[in-house]
Amino acid sequence: MTLLDRMLDDDVRPNRLPDVAWLREYRELGEPAGAPVLLALGETWDDTPRALLDALRHVPHDVHGYQMSMYGLPSLRRRMKRYVADSQRLADDGTWELAVTWTGTRSAMRDFAEWVRHQAAGDRPSALAVAPAWDYAGFLEPLGFRTRYAETSADDGFLPSVAGLREAAASADDLALVVINAQHNPTGHNWSQDVVRTLVEIAVEARAAVLVDDAYFGLCADGVTATSATAVLLQTLGEAGTSLPWLSVRSFGKQFHCNGWGIGSVLAEPGFLDDFVNELRPRHTFNYAGHLQYAMAEWLADGAAVERYLAAERSGLEEKRAAVVREFALPPGRPGVVAGPAAPYALFPVPRSYADDEREYLHACAVRAGVFLSPAWPVARVTRLSGSGYARMYLGPDLTTLTEGVERLRKNQLLPEA
Repeated sequence: MTLLDRMLDDDVRPNRLPDVAWLREYRELGEPAGAPVLLALGETWDDTPRALLDALRHVPHDVHGYQMSMYGLPSLRRRMKRYVADSQRLADDGTWELAVTWTGTRSAMRDFAEWVRHQAAGDRPSALAVAPAWDYAGFLEPLGFRTRYAETSADDGFLPSVAGLREAAASADDLALVVINAQHNPTGHNWSQDVVRTLVEIAVEARAAVLVDDAYFGLCADGVTATSATAVLLQTLGEAGTSLPWLSVRSFGKQFHCNGWGIGSVLAEPGFLDDFVNELRPRHTFNYAGHLQYAMAEWLADGAAVERYLAAERSGLEEKRAAVVREFALPPGRPGVVAGPAAPYALFPVPRSYADDEREYLHACAVRAGVFLSPAWPVARVTRLSGSGYARMYLGPDLTTLTEGVERLRKNQLLPEA
């Protein structure tokens, strides 16, 4: 039984996303181009560090039930705090504290947004993010937020500008939340400190809360210093002599290829974090998955092994990123592939014949070539979000798989024209 057989072998519809409908359609056609090449989800289901998996074999018996601390398993929390402080260049000065999340970072972000919504004035406060963006709207808008975007342009590689951020903030009524995703999904850009500082300043001026999403911190290519958005946030607030509600999350599943474990860090001001984990989060969750937390703590204890693993990941990603850009080989003068050094994604323009129907392009890639891509706006829900004329390719699979995917698109005349 294949991976997909195990995931889809049920008698109910697995979800309502078009990708799954197209996957079933392609399989019913007999997979004419070969086994599906999955380059849409940011997930590989493999390459988890062997030592991390081995640690699961030795978990103590008392981690299989609910745990006592809503801050997470103490051994993991302490090691994670040291690791985050060192890697994100944060002084242990009492301005922040860390808790573990075992429900994934999206859940923690949603809980924070709910708290912000209850504090905000007005019927529909605004949240500001940079476009294109990960699916923040998916949890913000059901809570009653209006999502406002600082638009970026393909001509500029989808890089945000200080002027563009200021312009977007000026048009956001009742701004209550500013989202910062410095290692950016979907472009892979590593935003400059000036961009991050401007977003914090916008929040200070509006008295808005700040949500820092460090989903891909730690994956920047060698020679590139990852901008520590949390460090910039704390520095900017300190220089302004003010405080704001803020929350910073970081995924450890994305770093270590174990997304399904749902383990990450949650940082905030100590007093707020205490209320967050002990008052807000217990409304829907207790501390579980102690066995996964224990294994992660054991893995983080070997700092040298962690760094060797991440160095290999960064090197492999850089090789794949360069190879994909070469394969597309778009000429000067045409907006080309956007594949920044900070996240495992590449954006590329859809062929001109599909410029007005990005969804149909993604469908053609799936059923004709067996290559599954995502929109430039990566959303894990049914939505009518308009397209950007770009598609997103996940660079996590091995180079052979990526090369095969590009070659299939070429054979089916689904690459952007030179």
